[in-house]
Amino acid sequence: MSTLTGTTAISKVDSPVAKIITPTVALQKRIVHRQGRNATQQNEENVIAKAFQDGRRQWIEEPVIARWAHPTFSMLSVLQEVNTMYKEWRTYSPGPFYPFSDPLWLHTCNWLRDAGLPWHNNNLNLPDEIDPSWPFHFKELERQAVLSKGARTGDNLAAGYVCDWAEANQYAIRALQQELRRQRPSHQPLLVGARIEASVLESAAQLYGLDMIQLGDDWDCCTSTLTEIIRDQRPVIFAASLANQQGEMDDFAAIQRLSAKTELFLHVDASRNFDYITTLSERSRIRLGLPRLVLQHPYLDDDNFSASGTDTILAATVVAGGMNWAFPPQVAVLKPRMLGTPSSQVEYVRGNDGTLAGSRDALGPLLVGLQERRFGTSGMRNVYARCSENRDTLFEMLRSCNVRCERPPASLDLLISFDNKLPASLWLKWGCTRRKDGSYLLTMQPSVSASDVMEVAKSIRGSRANHFGAPSHATTKVDEYALDDDIMEELTRRVAGWRETARHSAGYPLSHALYSALGPVIGHFLPLAIPPSWAKHHGDRILQDRIRSLGGSEAEQRSFSATFTTGSTMGNRVGLHTALANHPNAFVYYSSSSHYSIKKSVRDSDALTGRWHPSRRSRFAEIQADGLGRMISAALVKQAVADREWCDTHAESYSIVLLANLGTTFVGGCDDIVSLRQALQRVELDTAYVHVDGALDLGFSPCSIRLGVPSLQSKDGIPVVQGVTLSHHKAWGIMVSGEVICYNPKQGSLSTVASRVEPRIVFETWLAQRFYTPAGLETLHAYCLANANLLRRMLQEKGIIVRYNKSSLITFFERLPPWMVEEFHLAPEGPWVHYITMPHLSPEAVVHFVSAVAMWIEQFENALEDITPEMSSLLGCSVAWQRIRCHDPVSFSRTIEFVKSSARDGSERDTDAFAIQCKRGALSFAAFGKKGALTAVFLVGAAAAKTVRIEEVYLAPTVDAEVQAVKLVAAKGLAKYAELAGLTLLC
Repeated sequence: MSTLTGTTAISKVDSPVAKIITPTVALQKRIVHRQGRNATQQNEENVIAKAFQDGRRQWIEEPVIARWAHPTFSMLSVLQEVNTMYKEWRTYSPGPFYPFSDPLWLHTCNWLRDAGLPWHNNNLNLPDEIDPSWPFHFKELERQAVLSKGARTGDNLAAGYVCDWAEANQYAIRALQQELRRQRPSHQPLLVGARIEASVLESAAQLYGLDMIQLGDDWDCCTSTLTEIIRDQRPVIFAASLANQQGEMDDFAAIQRLSAKTELFLHVDASRNFDYITTLSERSRIRLGLPRLVLQHPYLDDDNFSASGTDTILAATVVAGGMNWAFPPQVAVLKPRMLGTPSSQVEYVRGNDGTLAGSRDALGPLLVGLQERRFGTSGMRNVYARCSENRDTLFEMLRSCNVRCERPPASLDLLISFDNKLPASLWLKWGCTRRKDGSYLLTMQPSVSASDVMEVAKSIRGSRANHFGAPSHATTKVDEYALDDDIMEELTRRVAGWRETARHSAGYPLSHALYSALGPVIGHFLPLAIPPSWAKHHGDRILQDRIRSLGGSEAEQRSFSATFTTGSTMGNRVGLHTALANHPNAFVYYSSSSHYSIKKSVRDSDALTGRWHPSRRSRFAEIQADGLGRMISAALVKQAVADREWCDTHAESYSIVLLANLGTTFVGGCDDIVSLRQALQRVELDTAYVHVDGALDLGFSPCSIRLGVPSLQSKDGIPVVQGVTLSHHKAWGIMVSGEVICYNPKQGSLSTVASRVEPRIVFETWLAQRFYTPAGLETLHAYCLANANLLRRMLQEKGIIVRYNKSSLITFFERLPPWMVEEFHLAPEGPWVHYITMPHLSPEAVVHFVSAVAMWIEQFENALEDITPEMSSLLGCSVAWQRIRCHDPVSFSRTIEFVKSSARDGSERDTDAFAIQCKRGALSFAAFGKKGALTAVFLVGAAAAKTVRIEEVYLAPTVDAEVQAVKLVAAKGLAKYAELAGLTLLC
C-alpha cells in the first residue's frame, strides 16, 4: 500500500518541453588536468564535483546552466571550495550536549538526499488543502505528523501545520486572538507570558496589535498587579513554555490560579520537549510529577472550563517539537480543528490563506513526518528513556562532587552552576549554553556517549567522578531505527516524477532549474550541521551586499537593517510593521492587485483595524488598480485626502505608508512610484515610507528601484524606496525563503522578527549567488522574457486574447478547461489564467503548450460543426456557434441577461451559479441565429478528471423547440468532442 497517500498523479506530455544536457566527461577531465590527479582518486576526494557531474542527466537547460557544461576556472574553484566546506562540516559538531539538535535526528536527512532531494517544492497553504495543479509537496506526511502529535494530546482530529519555531508560536497566538474575537468580541485581549522567549511575545504583539505583559520571577506580586490591570474586562492569552531556550519551565499551577480569577486561553510552547513528555509511560509521568498535556478547545461560557487541572495542562494551542535537527527547529503547531476564525478562500492557490507564511519549504514538513514514521511512539519512548537514565547518572556524578545542578522534570536538561566560570573552550566543546544567571544548560541528547558523560564529569571534578563508572545505558545508534522500504520507494518515485512534471509547470513564479543542477550538491549538505558562525558571517555579508546593490550609499547603509525570512509573505509582514514602528500613526495603502497575504497581514492587526477604538478611522485602505495591476493614482489621492481631512477634524497626526508592487502576483503589474508620489504632492501630501514587494522581479535584477531616505523621490531617475521584499525560491529556485530590507534609522531590531532563520537558507543563497552572477541573472531574465513574447505572439495567432505588462514574465489570457489548468499547473483567477515563463520553461515548452491550446479549440469547434445542421433544423434558423468567453465583459453581460430572462414561466433566473460554472468550465457555448441574435446558451460542466456534461440549456422565448430535445442534440456535439479529446461524457 502506498505510504504517501493522496499523491497527485504525475502528468505526462508527449513532446519534449525542456532540453536535458547530454552527459560528457569535460568537467572530470578539466578537474584532473588542473590538479594533476587521476580520475579515480579525484572522484574519491572531490565528492561535490562528482555529484555535480553525475547530476547532469537531470539538468534543465537555460542560458546560465547551459554554460556550466563547460566549466570555467572560477566555477571549478567554487566547486573545490564547496567540497572543502563539505569535508570540514562532516566533522563539525555543535557539541554532544547541544540543547537544540542531535545527530540522530539529523540522520533522517540522509534519506532525503538518497531520494533525489532537494527538488523544487512548496507546501503552500495548510496540509489539508491539496491543490491538484501543484504536485510538488509532501502534505500527506505532514498531515499524518500533525494527527499523530495531536493524538498524543488527546485530540485525534487536531489541525495545524509544520513550520519554524517562531512562526508556529505566532500562528498559535493568532488562532487564540481569532477565537476571542468570536467568543468575546467586545473585550480587548491581553497577551501575557513569563518563561516563553520575549521575542515571541513581542513579535506577536506587533503582528496583531495586542497589549503585552511579560511577568517576572515574583509570580504572586506579578499576578496581583495583572489582576488589577485586567479587572474582569480583558481576557488573557497566556503564552507559556514547557522548556525554553534557557531550560526554564512556566509555573502551570500559578497559571491555573490566575485562570480562576480571569478568563484565560493557554498556549504552550513545547518545541524542545513535546515528543519526550507525550511519549512517557503513565508510570514515568507520575513518577516525575508531570501533568498530562491535553489539547482542548476552550469555551469561556462553559462553567467547567479551566486552563489546567490538578493532573492536566489544558492547552488551547501547542507547539510540538523535540526530534529537532537544526535551530530554529521545524515544529508542528497544533490547535483544535474549529478553533479560530476560518480564513478566506483564495482562488489563485485553490485554498484558504490560513498559514502565516503562505509558501513553506516542504523539506521541513517532510522530515517531521518521516521522524514520526521512523521512530513512532515506542521508538521515541525507548530513545528518551536511555537519555533520561544517562541524565540521572551524570546528575548523581555531579551531585556527589558537590556541583550544584538541577534536572527539570519536563525536559532532558541539566542546569549546572559553578563557583567559577568555565573556560569557553570547554562549554563550547560540550555544546553547552551559558544561561543569563551564569549557569550552564546541557541536554542529554540521544547521541551522547558514555565517554561524553565521563568527560564532562572529569572536566568538572577530575578523578572524583571515576568511582561511578560509565553510564549503563548505551548511545542510540542511527541504524537502530530505519524507514520502511515502501516509504523510501514512494518518496523516490515521487521525486523522479517531479523531474519530468517540472518541465511544463507554468502557473507559479517559481524556478525549477537551479535545483536540477545544484540539487545533487546541496543534497550532500542536508545531513550536515551548518556552523552558526559560518551562517552568521556569510549571511551578514549577503545582506550588506544586497543593500549596496540597491543603491544604498555608504552613509545610508547604516540606516538600513536587513534579515533573511522564510518567504516573501513574512518579509512583507516585517516590512509593514517596521514601517509602522517608525511611523506609529501612519495610514497604510496597498493595491487591489497586491499579493493576497498583504490584506491578511493588515487585517490581523487589532491596531490597524481600530478594533478597540471604534471612533477612530481604519488605518488601512485598498486602492483600486487598473486592468494591468497598477495602482491608480487618482484613487490613492482620493483616499489620502479623505483620511487627512478626518485626521484634521479629529486633531490627529497623519502620514502615509505606501505598500507598492514591483510585479504583482497575477498580472505582473508594477506601480509607478514616482507618479504616485507626484500625484500626492499636488495635494500637499507625500509618503513617509514606501515598502516594495518585489518578490519575483527583484530576484532577477535590482536596477528598477533604489534604497534611500524618505525625502528622496528618485536617484538618477530611478524611484527611491525605504523597504524591499524579495524571494529566493522564485527567480533563483532555491528553498522557500527570502530577504527583507528596511529603513530603520533607530537601529533597533526589525519588527516581528522572533528568531534567526535556519542556516540552510544562508548556505543555499550563498551557493546560488556563486553560480548565478548579476550578469547571468540579467541574461536569464532576457531569455524568460523572450519566451514570454513567443507565447504571446503564438496565442494571439490562434485568436486567444492575451494581456500582459511588457517587462513582465506573466501572460494572462482566457481561462482554459480544468484538465489543462491541472496539466500545466496554471493559476486561475476569475475568467483568466496565467502562464509564467520561468527559467525552467524552454521555447519548446511554450510551443507545446500553445499547440495543446490550439488543439483544444480546434477539436471543440469541429465537434460543434458536426451538429450544426441538426441544431439549425431544431431551432428553426441557421445557427453559428461561439464559445462563451467570460473575460469579455460586454459579450458576457449580454449572455447573463439572456440567461436571466430565458425562463419560460416569466420568472427571473439566478445567474450567479451560472457565471461561476461558466468561468470554471471554459466550455460553455452559445448558438446565434438570424441577424446574430442570441438563440440558445448551453452551460457545460467540466472537471479536472476530464469529464464533461451539459448542465443546463437556456432558450430564447422565440424558440419553439423543447429544451430536452435541444439538450440531446447539444450532447451529441459534446460527445464528439469528448471522443476527440479523450474525455468522458456524463449524462
